[in-house]
Amino acid sequence: MKKIRILLAAVLTVALLTSVLFISEAEPATDEVWQADLLKLMDPADVPRTTHIQYENTYDENTSVEQKEIACEVTVNGITYGCEFVFDVTDGAELDWNAVQQWLGGIVTESARTAGSDSESLAKAIDKAIRTGRKSAQSDASGALPDWASTSIQVSDIRVSTPFYPELKPGKNGEATKRLQQRLIEMGFLNDKADGYFGERTKQAVEALETYVRELEQELIDARPVETPTPVPSATPVAKASATSKATETGKHQLTLVPKNTVAPTEEPTPEPTEIPMEVATDEPIVPALEPVTQVDGVADALLQAYLYSDSFVSVREALKTGSGGTDVTRLQTRLLNLGCSVSEPDGDYGSSTARAVRVFQYANGLSQTGVADEQTLSLLFSGAAKAPAHPMLSVGSFGDEVRALQTRLLELGFTTASADGSFGTTTQTAVQRLQEYVRGIEEQAIKAADPSLTADADVSNCLTTVVDGVADPILLDIFYSNAFPVVPGELGSGSSGGDVVRLQRRLTGLNFFYGTLDGSYGAQTREAVIAFQKQHKLSQTGTADADTLRVLFSGDAKKALKPYVLKVSTDDQRVYAYGLDDNNEYTVLVRTMKCSTGKDATPTPKGTFQSSTGPGARWHYFKKYQCWAQYAYYIEGDIMFHSVLYGQKDGPVTRSSVNNLGRKASHGCVRLSVEDAKWIYQNCPMNTKVIVY
Repeated sequence: MKKIRILLAAVLTVALLTSVLFISEAEPATDEVWQADLLKLMDPADVPRTTHIQYENTYDENTSVEQKEIACEVTVNGITYGCEFVFDVTDGAELDWNAVQQWLGGIVTESARTAGSDSESLAKAIDKAIRTGRKSAQSDASGALPDWASTSIQVSDIRVSTPFYPELKPGKNGEATKRLQQRLIEMGFLNDKADGYFGERTKQAVEALETYVRELEQELIDARPVETPTPVPSATPVAKASATSKATETGKHQLTLVPKNTVAPTEEPTPEPTEIPMEVATDEPIVPALEPVTQVDGVADALLQAYLYSDSFVSVREALKTGSGGTDVTRLQTRLLNLGCSVSEPDGDYGSSTARAVRVFQYANGLSQTGVADEQTLSLLFSGAAKAPAHPMLSVGSFGDEVRALQTRLLELGFTTASADGSFGTTTQTAVQRLQEYVRGIEEQAIKAADPSLTADADVSNCLTTVVDGVADPILLDIFYSNAFPVVPGELGSGSSGGDVVRLQRRLTGLNFFYGTLDGSYGAQTREAVIAFQKQHKLSQTGTADADTLRVLFSGDAKKALKPYVLKVSTDDQRVYAYGLDDNNEYTVLVRTMKCSTGKDATPTPKGTFQSSTGPGARWHYFKKYQCWAQYAYYIEGDIMFHSVLYGQKDGPVTRSSVNNLGRKASHGCVRLSVEDAKWIYQNCPMNTKVIVY
């Protein structure tokens, strides 16, 4: 029996060697019809190869045979190999197929390490390892062989593919899909995360890739020279050889090694017969119009993946610039969006926002900031080496510490009066637009200073790179945070005007020193606000915004204005006392004493300290419940307020009783004052002035 096994092994070895020799001498087909497909775009070395070994197992007629398929996928030295095995299982044998698969995985891995990366060498090595392993298998203590060496199974087919790319489509999830997504992101087809889940967005990205490939295939067709058809002579009928079969003894098998490409050549369809009138009959063949071969179906087959991952992939076709449009621009915009260089959804139009996004990318990657997507820019952009900006794009909807830092800076430098809350809303958007306008002004000044031929009113807007869109991009942020930014402008004083005066006024407004109009004109009201700021911060009180004043004003050290007065209401004295600031900024200076009427015992004025709710109300206030009017309403809390004595009708005479009752409790809870005193509080006590009722 041992001699028989040795003889059989020798026969199989001779058969295998004969097959290999036959393959190596095979000539490639030369009559293949030319078509515009992926193979024409690829380096032949990148095309996946598949080698197929077929075993012809024969059994007697009483043997029942079923087939079991097992697939193995291994990665060795960065190359993925896919192997598919088919086993003949006789007489319904029950086997541990997990153990068989594990054994095959070890064989494939070891063969890949030692046999080389081409599919044919690997297929032969696997075949040899399987035969050797099964032959040398040892029985266990009970005399049973491992399931992978069982005589109840025989290898029927081995198919080896290298490099191996499983077909990917919706529902096909895992590492292969994750790798595909990452490449689609790099190439600008997908704006999403590489999560390994093949969903609708990944399918759309694959369809975009397939559409792009079809465009490349069409370019091959367009570049193909037009050939003049040559008449084809009638073919001489040739008798076909009949198929023959070779008898094989029961229990023997033959081995055939069949190498082939993963993707078979597309078969040309047989045209339907067409009746041609005799008078126009011709011997010239009908040449069908060439069309791109790749189908748009959202399925990433092996050849499509191989092209996408290869160095042959055409990522750049031409430079793109303002005015460009189409799918290449859409890819560009998608990639810029994914890298954080843009917040705009791709629309296929290369406008000012796209040019700015390209500049952001060039800035982050150390390229010349031209705003033109030239070959160098695109080659880096569509690669794994592309760098995202250091600062994220901040726009409406952004939130967090980056937004809070921006808001704080905008507040300190006079571009907003809103406090920092870490949420980028429309108020922050408006402040960023003011900053962008300011930066454009700096750009304009620099351009005109560099070119003496330009007049002061020359229009250089086409030369400005900053876009006013309310989006804080990394270039803008780096400018804004840099030491070169003019935090402290030149000295400002009476007669000054322009954007820096607006910044000054807005900053003083935010600090509650200035309550006028932000008109950019340094007038008396602005001067008084500057003096008040200088006084509180112990600076020389000149009314001119010199360097020292501006340095404190546009910094985190600037403090909000102390309110000019504190109002104290004595219900015992029926008086309102207004205290101003002393030299130590304490409210110790009695400025004004005002006779009042607080609430009656049945409707008392609430006691306590009030500040967050205080401030001027209506010039004329109507009390609907009591059908009377009062002037200069100033809220204390809720519907409790300071106001003048009462009127029966607006602009009519005062009611004498309300005047005569000043100095004693007479109201329904409010604090009544003479018209003159109510007007003084209304005009001199800003919002959030502290009011103490005791």
